[in-house]
Amino acid sequence: MKRSRHLACLAFAMLVTVAQRPSAAATWPGVPVLMYHKVDAVVPRDAVGRDLTVEPAAFEAQLRYLRDHRIATITAEELARDLARGRRPQRAVVLTFDDGYEDAATVATPLLRKYGARGTFFVSSGFVGTPRHLTWREMRAMRAAGMEVTCHGTMHLDLSTLDRAGQTAEAGGCVSRFGRYLGGVRPVTYAYPAGKFDAVTLDLMKRLGIVAAFTEIPGTVTDLARPFELPRRRVRHDDDVARFGELVTP
Repeated sequence: MKRSRHLACLAFAMLVTVAQRPSAAATWPGVPVLMYHKVDAVVPRDAVGRDLTVEPAAFEAQLRYLRDHRIATITAEELARDLARGRRPQRAVVLTFDDGYEDAATVATPLLRKYGARGTFFVSSGFVGTPRHLTWREMRAMRAAGMEVTCHGTMHLDLSTLDRAGQTAEAGGCVSRFGRYLGGVRPVTYAYPAGKFDAVTLDLMKRLGIVAAFTEIPGTVTDLARPFELPRRRVRHDDDVARFGELVTP
């Protein structure tokens, strides 16, 4: 019996050692997480609004690129769950959409469905139901269509400018409202408005049950060593298909 236990422990130790050694897995390039804001034919005249708006024809060309190059779309939650289980998605990308504008339901989601793709929509709960923003009904329909709909704060405030009480109200309020109005399922991913966070934020994400939070730091997601500081790549109005190909290449 003692010998069996010794051998079992030795085998486990060997597995852990192998898992920690540099290997082919260590060179895995990771998964790009792309950041959109609006997909809309109406392009604002101001420089910032224009930069944040991808026209539907351009977005559809990007989805065709993914299909033609056999790059799968997964949600942010799926990516986090896979990494937590030691799985490394191959030829995959996460498409995220910030703020919760109405075009997420009327333009982006129909195009995603047309190409058998899925996206993650980070929504500020305080703007739900206001002009030009999503409604709870639309968000429930998006979830039913296979999209991830999750948190982007309550009033889109920069968390790094708030004290603990303010951050708890801003982030915790969003998580609570989503759990209440979207079928009782609490969000597990989060995107920081303006990509900003501080030490209080990192502690709060864990307390809220968030498993992965996203910044605006460029890069690809390769592990969950810092699960609340994950990178994203911004998609801009003027990005052509060639540039998009670079963005989805780890």
